[in-house]
Amino acid sequence: MDRHAVNPAIEQLTHKNIEALLCHEEKRRHRKPRSHRIVSSIARWCGTLGFFWVNLAFFVAWIGWNLGPWAFDPYPFTFLITTVSLEAIFLSIFILISQNLDAVESERRHHLDLQINLLNERETTALMRLMTEVAARVGVDDRLLEEVNALARDTDPEAVLNQIVKAEHEHAKR
Repeated sequence: MDRHAVNPAIEQLTHKNIEALLCHEEKRRHRKPRSHRIVSSIARWCGTLGFFWVNLAFFVAWIGWNLGPWAFDPYPFTFLITTVSLEAIFLSIFILISQNLDAVESERRHHLDLQINLLNERETTALMRLMTEVAARVGVDDRLLEEVNALARDTDPEAVLNQIVKAEHEHAKR
């Protein structure tokens, strides 16, 4: 049996979950204001090799033309420098806006992750409590269940967060 083979039932569930997430993302994308979609598209395009080649071709053509007899922006290419500066300013703005929009999406996904993890923790705790009850009824030695009993308590997310902050603070002091 191929150890990389995926259980068909799990594959079906995974596909269903992925499809639901993709549909949700697509709906969110279409609900965004048109200006946000335009800014995101511009920022995406600016991060491609196509954008690089277009810019390179433009600059080479501009400089080549203006070194010839028909120069409208002779050396030191003042108009080109102004144009490139404006391009850099606007691209920076588009990229910053796009990053802000992406950060909002990332935070939303992080929040979803956190909620699912908290729900999973509660479910696991409930199952562990049930397991300890069953173990007690069938006569399993309590010493074997010490760790399970410790983990079967509700986890206080705020206490864990405080513990993380404290550990980070102590680590930063080193």
